[in-house]
Amino acid sequence: IQEYVEAISFLHYIRHRSLISLEEINARLVFMNTENSDPKGSAEAPPSGARVLTFQVTPADYLLGVADLTGELMRLCIGSVGNGDIDTPFQLSQFLRQIHDGFSYIGNTGPYEVSKKLHTLRQSLGKVEDACYTLRVRGSEIPKHMLADVFCSRTTHMDTEEGVV
Repeated sequence: IQEYVEAISFLHYIRHRSLISLEEINARLVFMNTENSDPKGSAEAPPSGARVLTFQVTPADYLLGVADLTGELMRLCIGSVGNGDIDTPFQLSQFLRQIHDGFSYIGNTGPYEVSKKLHTLRQSLGKVEDACYTLRVRGSEIPKHMLADVFCSRTTHMDTEEGVV
């Protein structure tokens, strides 16, 4: 379920540059099950044998999926630099900072898994902020075609230092 939340949140971010709400996710998980339905597909009224099927994502699974989203956004940041897009990292930095601040309000009152994923969220935020710092301070010194290589090597170095590789 958390992987679904991560995927749908990433798609929503790509399209709208915002975080999808739990209510929006749950609204997408309402389905009509029609037994012996009319093959013509009468759209005016549900057939007499129609049932509404729903699946609800819990707030805990939503939070954990959003925490996983931050890793995808970090990879999007590094990839965008490789494509020559230097605006996206700064947008992602602000967005990830807002997510981090939201998780900070939860603190230790949320599910146990949140505190574990908060560490990874901080790592992703740190990598994006490091990329923004490098772009701002050294971006003019490094040719655009080499920026992606610089970030990939720095990210690998940071993971090795933390024993995450």
